[in-house]
Amino acid sequence: MTGRLARRYARALLELARAEGTLEASGEELGRGAAAFAEPRLRAVVLSPAIDGAVRLRIAGEVIASLGISPTVANLLRLLAAHDRLRLVDEVARAYDALLDDELGRARVLVRSAVALTASERSELVALARRLTGRREILLTTEVDPELLGGVVLAAGATVYDGSIRTQLLRCGREVAERGA
Repeated sequence: MTGRLARRYARALLELARAEGTLEASGEELGRGAAAFAEPRLRAVVLSPAIDGAVRLRIAGEVIASLGISPTVANLLRLLAAHDRLRLVDEVARAYDALLDDELGRARVLVRSAVALTASERSELVALARRLTGRREILLTTEVDPELLGGVVLAAGATVYDGSIRTQLLRCGREVAERGA
């Protein structure tokens, strides 16, 4: 239920941002708002039912005003606060990013490798991700994970392409065990 609700808010913001020509900026501002309200001490206050709703709303309003964001994104954050839904702001931001990526024809791809990648390896992986996702633009994030032993694991959305040596060794081990049994 909260996922659908978050996507609804995100879709509404996307429509407004499209009309205003601020698609990227609105996403960035929403991300800043989500980061602000993720701060543990602030989150504990603005989400606590033990604190008077008017006080929570005032605090949320002061935080929103301090962010220096557009009226459109500020109004969305105020709306979430007024309806006691600030707990959804991170989910709304993620949903907005996904909708924006679809709108702009891009994909976010995470590549994990055993060692840091060179610029040419990154370029090759971007080209591979373009072919696999069918998207023009790839936002590539890389992580080093020594447990992979070698190779890479490429995650694009919910799809994971695992070309790591670790997985290949595990697969070989299972096949040997199955044959021996």
